[in-house]
Amino acid sequence: MYDFDREVDRSNTNSVKWDKREEVFAAGDITPLWVADADWPTAPEVIEALKQRVEHGVFGYTFAGEEYKKAVQRWYERRYGWKIKREWIVFLNGVMPGMHLALRSLKKNTYKALIQPPVYFPFFKAVRKSGLKVIENPLKYQENSGFLLDFADLKAKIAEHSPDFLLFCSPHNPVGRVWDEEELLKIYRICQENEVLLISDEIHGDFVFEKTFRPLASAAGEESPAIITLNSPSKTFNIAGLQIAYAIIPADGLRRRFKNSLTGIMPHPGPLSLEALGAAYSRGENWLVAQLEYLKGNIKAAREIIAEIPGVKAAEPEGSYLMWLDFSGTGLEEREIEDRLYHRARAGLQPGRWFGTGGSKFYRLNLATSRKRLIKALERMAEIFS
Repeated sequence: MYDFDREVDRSNTNSVKWDKREEVFAAGDITPLWVADADWPTAPEVIEALKQRVEHGVFGYTFAGEEYKKAVQRWYERRYGWKIKREWIVFLNGVMPGMHLALRSLKKNTYKALIQPPVYFPFFKAVRKSGLKVIENPLKYQENSGFLLDFADLKAKIAEHSPDFLLFCSPHNPVGRVWDEEELLKIYRICQENEVLLISDEIHGDFVFEKTFRPLASAAGEESPAIITLNSPSKTFNIAGLQIAYAIIPADGLRRRFKNSLTGIMPHPGPLSLEALGAAYSRGENWLVAQLEYLKGNIKAAREIIAEIPGVKAAEPEGSYLMWLDFSGTGLEEREIEDRLYHRARAGLQPGRWFGTGGSKFYRLNLATSRKRLIKALERMAEIFS
């Protein structure tokens, strides 16, 4: 019904992923497996809704009507079993703009924020650009258990620095963890007891394969937890360029302060953005299910090839379409790893050092491309690193 094998030529479309290859990797013919968007078209239901809206021909000032809030509500109840109230939803132009605004408008007195590297690198910029100091609570990496939250270090850092915020990534980008409910509750309780505001980036929440994703605010189990949840259909439906997102903020006072910070800074989402969100959440679920099945096949194919590459180990994603690869067992320095990846295998993986502490000699692989293209790139890697 849906064809994820069809290869769409994205070159010369001002695509960051494809048209910045020479700039980023110094290799224009590289297979781009870095920026976290997919190489297949969005759901046909979304495309049809956009066509109809374009046919209307008038694109004046718009606002997010109640039907879009209802679409978000129904999505959360169907997918996650969380009944959110319409008034909790605040529409935005992106998850990261929402994070920047929260940090700038809700900071209190210590001007510090915790992050848990290796983590999505714009977190660092959001903290620093907001006039706050980065405090790191790195993930623990254990050979048999993978990446874990370091609660002892978290408590110690809070006691020492009294940060205003913890930026939480769930599911975690890039390591692919889907946090267990016990982990979520522990994070929430530690932050609640120490008056640390949690900002939870949950943009990869729809990409969960074997485990069950639980929104942090839902796991908290309170009517109005002091948590800002940031999410978007942009990853799920490959519509990042349409710039649509939302915050879910149950606490009334917190939500009022956040909304007040938007005035004059962040415009309302445009008509095409809203149309895409409404169609995706109302009529796109079958497409999402098919996409997840295709990605499972890509994960399996990648796992089998990577298992044959000496010294390279894969942290298989519990959530997201991103695979975190450990090249430390090759015994090579990063310069040599990247020469082999980019100039010999011509595989454009994202260097782990971009993601901060713990990222050295790791590389992030984006699996959201055609299986044929993915296998071809990985087989070149296997040849070069064997």
